[in-house]
Amino acid sequence: MKKIFTIIILILLPVCIALPQSQFNFNVDYASFKYDSTANYIEFYYSFPGDQLSPVEKDGKNIIEGLLELQIKNSSTNADFINKKWRIPSLAPSKDSKIKAQNLVGMIAFVVPKGSYTCLALGSDNNNLNQKKDFTFSFDVNPYSSSKIKISDVQLASNIKNDGVDQKSIFYKNTLEVIPFPIDIYGKGAPVVFYYSEIYNLDKAEDYDNLVFETSVINNYNQKLYSKKDINVQKFQAIVKVGTVNVSKYPSGKYKLVLAIADSVKNFGIISTKEFFVYNPDIKKVEPIAKNTGGLLGSEFAVLSEEECDRIWAASEYIASKNEKDQWEKINTVEGKRDYLFKFWKTKDIDKGIPRGDFYSDYFKRVKIASSRFKNLAKDGIKTDMGRVFIMYGEPDQIERFPNQQDTKPYEIWTFEQIEGGVTFIFADLTGFSNYELVHSTKRHEVKDVNWPSRIATR
Repeated sequence: MKKIFTIIILILLPVCIALPQSQFNFNVDYASFKYDSTANYIEFYYSFPGDQLSPVEKDGKNIIEGLLELQIKNSSTNADFINKKWRIPSLAPSKDSKIKAQNLVGMIAFVVPKGSYTCLALGSDNNNLNQKKDFTFSFDVNPYSSSKIKISDVQLASNIKNDGVDQKSIFYKNTLEVIPFPIDIYGKGAPVVFYYSEIYNLDKAEDYDNLVFETSVINNYNQKLYSKKDINVQKFQAIVKVGTVNVSKYPSGKYKLVLAIADSVKNFGIISTKEFFVYNPDIKKVEPIAKNTGGLLGSEFAVLSEEECDRIWAASEYIASKNEKDQWEKINTVEGKRDYLFKFWKTKDIDKGIPRGDFYSDYFKRVKIASSRFKNLAKDGIKTDMGRVFIMYGEPDQIERFPNQQDTKPYEIWTFEQIEGGVTFIFADLTGFSNYELVHSTKRHEVKDVNWPSRIATR
């Protein structure tokens, strides 16, 4: 029987940051925590812009109401895990009040079984359904091991209370009240980043005597702007790590919060990261001097295990030259693999002319999607032709699907309008096992076969 625990709550928070509102400012975020060996506990956080919701008078009171729609599908079966709507009502200031309506912030939580999922989250003004915004994203549920040290996802918060907490609040966990901040934009008006995470199975860490927990903030130029280390890591079954980072002096931009636990003597390390944004229009942005200001030790590659290095390289090979592949094959130490990956991706970012980390981040977002979207009985999604093309070139501008033609095997035509003036990729299920192979493309240096129609013909 499928386990589903649903919890929903609403709190009111002031609008923390005054940003241009050209669209409905609905936001959503999520974090995954340990549940059992078969599932994780996933918390979804949402925020409705109170000042953009239309008030309606009911029984002499001004009422605003958000409408939350959440559809979570299993990527393998395409079956709905959840498909529901929730109305989020609240009192609004009176019409003659000068006080702005507050944000409607809340949480819905589910126990989600192991698997790959896609999520569509739609937020609307229930009194004006033309006011709406949606998010689509993919996520994997990999239950946290009961024998290896693991770090949960990082939850960003607007506040974490440890005094005077409301134990009946749905935001109460592990003696704390953690108020979510799904907007993920800090700065003027919200100068402090609060974060919450959990570390599991430290009681199984007998082999590690020099564990160090580090919190750091890295900018787009791979500069470490903040670092705090804790060398007194208690070896309990599970511990909570919370903290704050003041970003009032950070210039506007994207940042990465990195939580890492490592034993440098035993060559062990794991990390959990979370991106957030800072909006400080009054802080002047200072461009870094054009030199290597960020090295391997300040990057996410510094604490990768050898297995993680190999997995990252397996997905990186699509954009590697033959020489780069040959160099990788000669590396036989985890330190060498970390250093090579760091230099490899730094070079790719420079080639693209963008700040370090953006190309890597975008590339592996596509890797994650491809892994679940295109997998079949024989291959992981990133090892399929469709997965490779998606990783290298992104989402097609148009997809034509022909799954049930009488005279041909199932096939698809993908069109990319912005590449080389417009190119197409044609994939066909030649074996009948949903493994779509690339049979022809108009893209330079890709498979070309003008006789592809005869290859997919069934007669």
